Amino acid sequence: MLKRAFAAVLFIILLGTRAVAQDEGRFDASVAWGVALGKSATNNVGNVTDSPTNSPLLLGTFRFRFNHMHSVEFNAGRTLDSQIFIIPPDEYRVEAKIMEYSGAYVFSPIRFHKLEPFVFVGGGALRFSPGNTYIDGFQSAFGASRQTSKAFLYGGGVNYPVWRRIGLRLQYRGLVYKEPTFRLQQFFTGANGQMPEATIGVVYKF
Repeated sequence: MLKRAFAAVLFIILLGTRAVAQDEGRFDASVAWGVALGKSATNNVGNVTDSPTNSPLLLGTFRFRFNHMHSVEFNAGRTLDSQIFIIPPDEYRVEAKIMEYSGAYVFSPIRFHKLEPFVFVGGGALRFSPGNTYIDGFQSAFGASRQTSKAFLYGGGVNYPVWRRIGLRLQYRGLVYKEPTFRLQQFFTGANGQMPEATIGVVYKF
């Protein structure tokens, strides 16, 4: 699924770039704060469940605009959550730093007074770096290791100018990725995880 999604995203980006390559561009950069929402995933036989916790999110974005409708953006984000693996009768908790590196094609179809809505689709990677680990609430080392998962990115939002080159950006983002195992076979679910994100940020145009 993820490979087909990456191929489709690459095609869309190349097509959009080719169509507007002769137009004058514009740059903007933003810093956003928000929340990453954890969604549970279970393996096919139902004996392993990964339940990520909700966590605060910091996101930086650099966007290049070909014209008023077509843009590409590059993102770097950071959050710190706990990945909770339930393997009855035990619960394994991995405190994990998650780094996002992604790119997307952005389409802004209309402008309504000062509001500029947009949608985007893209891809990238999530790097899971484990910290403290626990078994049934007691700190215990069980060999969790760093792992990187490919991710499919989608979402939408709205820009609102505030003063001169400064504006606000509200957006909903969704990341679909392979659930991490931290290189431990007992944590394998084979499922696609989902990480919905809601952010508000400050944008500077230049």
